Amino acid sequence: MATLQKIRNRAGLLIAVIGVALLAFILGDLLTSGNTFFRKYQDKAFVVDGDIVSTQQYFDRVTEWEEFQKMISGENSLDENATSQIRDIVYQQMVKERVLDAQAKKLGLAVSKEEINDLVHGESISPLLQQLPLFVDPQTGMFDKNALINFISVINSDEATLPPEQVAMVRQYKSIWLFIENLIKYQRLEEKYGSLLSSAVMVNDVEAKTSFDQSLQNADIVYAVQNYYTIPDSVANVTDAEIKSYYNNNQHLFKTSVPMAKVTYFTKEIVPSDEDFAEVEAMTDEVYDKLLTSTNPAAIVSDYSDVPFTDAYVSSTLLTPDQRSFVQSANVSDVYGPYRDGDSFKLFKYMGKTVAPDSVKIRMIGIPENMSNDSLVTAFVDSLHTVIKEGKDFVEVANELNPQSNGGEVGWVREIDLVQAGPNVAQNIFSIPTGTVSKINMPGQQTLIYMEEKTNPVEKYKLAVVNMPVVVSDKTQNNIDNELNQIVSDPNIKTDFTKIAQEKGYSVMPSFTIGANDHMLGQIPGSRQVINWAFNEKEGAVKKFDLSRNRIIARVDKLIPSGTAPLSEVSDNIRSLLLRDKKAEKIISELNAKNLTTLAEYSDAMDAEIDSVRFVDFNTQNITNLGSEPVLNAYAAFAPLNTVVGPLKGNMGVFVLNVINREQAEQEFDAEEQKVSMHSNTLYRLQAQAIEVLKDKMNVVDNRYKFY
Repeated sequence: MATLQKIRNRAGLLIAVIGVALLAFILGDLLTSGNTFFRKYQDKAFVVDGDIVSTQQYFDRVTEWEEFQKMISGENSLDENATSQIRDIVYQQMVKERVLDAQAKKLGLAVSKEEINDLVHGESISPLLQQLPLFVDPQTGMFDKNALINFISVINSDEATLPPEQVAMVRQYKSIWLFIENLIKYQRLEEKYGSLLSSAVMVNDVEAKTSFDQSLQNADIVYAVQNYYTIPDSVANVTDAEIKSYYNNNQHLFKTSVPMAKVTYFTKEIVPSDEDFAEVEAMTDEVYDKLLTSTNPAAIVSDYSDVPFTDAYVSSTLLTPDQRSFVQSANVSDVYGPYRDGDSFKLFKYMGKTVAPDSVKIRMIGIPENMSNDSLVTAFVDSLHTVIKEGKDFVEVANELNPQSNGGEVGWVREIDLVQAGPNVAQNIFSIPTGTVSKINMPGQQTLIYMEEKTNPVEKYKLAVVNMPVVVSDKTQNNIDNELNQIVSDPNIKTDFTKIAQEKGYSVMPSFTIGANDHMLGQIPGSRQVINWAFNEKEGAVKKFDLSRNRIIARVDKLIPSGTAPLSEVSDNIRSLLLRDKKAEKIISELNAKNLTTLAEYSDAMDAEIDSVRFVDFNTQNITNLGSEPVLNAYAAFAPLNTVVGPLKGNMGVFVLNVINREQAEQEFDAEEQKVSMHSNTLYRLQAQAIEVLKDKMNVVDNRYKFY
């Protein structure tokens, strides 16, 4: 009983101990096997109104789009620029889908299967399908419905009836089609949403008539402008209080959707050293001697050059200036060089000269060889040759064998174009008399060549060119990396980055502003990794990056979260805006004080030339030589004729102008037609702007920079 009483007395302590043990067990499980939960919670490529899109979902769509791009472009791989663009397109598309889904649910909008079927098979084919290269006739550039029907027929094939090698292709096409159907669906949904919005904006008769009249009216203007840059900044004082006031009243102008950062960096290009050049140059004497004495320069070219030997005569127009000058004064078998040309050393041997057509126009019938029965192919080609020689038209024979061959047309070719066809092929083809047909053996096939036409004979030359590139040696690369590694490891690099780099002779780019989704740092290809690193590090972090042709050492100076940019980051821009306004006030005040009346007087006072511009109307977006100047648009439409107006504050300076002519085109006003046109413009603007407004309201958060 005493023991039980002791247990009761210490029950609170035991419960606390057990509770701590249970908590430790739970936390331990979360920190080990529960890591998946935390990773899933943190795995947010982006978020739309609380809807999390994981990196897996995002990159799966990126892969889909890449495969789609490869199919329509015919490319097997995409370059860095194309991949970066696809990532942005996929992000915009996936965000748009979620935004539209949310609005469609509220408004009762939907795109049915019947609608999609009609957009694919009906009379009104989806504009997206009509623009896809897959379904455009390459000859006419127009949409080819038969190509679409054939594509759908392929994806609906019964895989059980297909050869194994075609099954993978059909599955790929099916995947691409599902991708296309999704795009069609959301394009249609966006059209419906935009149409609903635009229907809420009406165009009245007065607005339609005013817009119509303005579109027909244009004016000729003479003007003088005093640019703001002609006035020193010291004439006006912009205070910190004014900057802060402007910032507080216009914070909507300084919003950023992704984080920003300031990075200080310098680059080192990986190029061959003097020692690398000296090493290759030392080999050139040996190459010279071999070229001079060898009867087979092609072998020397193969051993020392990065450019293969070209066994063809070419006209002087295809020679470099050095080669052209050389052959004009040299003898056959002479060798020119070595000489340095950029990052390589060059030598060439003069192998021969001839007089022959520069190019010939031919037609060809090719019959693949049959290794098991080569004599059968030979007999067939011989029979075709006999038929043509006896008078049957070559074009007719070629089309009978292959209706898509366009009569076996090859077109104009030069000797250099035929080098890859095999040894002596060019020589044999060029020797065929015009208007005759000849049998020519090529690798893997026997051919009949018909000579249609030849150009006039010209002097042609054959050269054996040795191009010896100088590449970056391992030693050179290691020396560069060792030097840069020492800079990175300097204990003061975080605080004295610029000083240390400049002492080593590097040109530093200070406090360069980047966005989290920028594709590259500055204009440096392959530098996206620097941006990804910067936004996943702390301020002051320094790192060296190994790019294919460059090394970059960068320091993170400042990280700026998304949202409203801090005043410190936009104060310089605000100062420039306010300074421009104060310069305008000063210029206008001084001009008004002089009581000037003519444009010539204003021109003298402004120290500016009188200029003119024609055909300006109220809607002119870009005025010749001036750009966007809305003040000129307004006065072009409404200022009194032949009257000096001004001074007026513009974007680039202060203007004084005179409208010397205004014309009104004669065209009958059709109210309904004008309203339809204005409504279409409204629809376009609303579709372009609505998604951006909704993205802001639905709190779209882009975290992609954390993952690539």
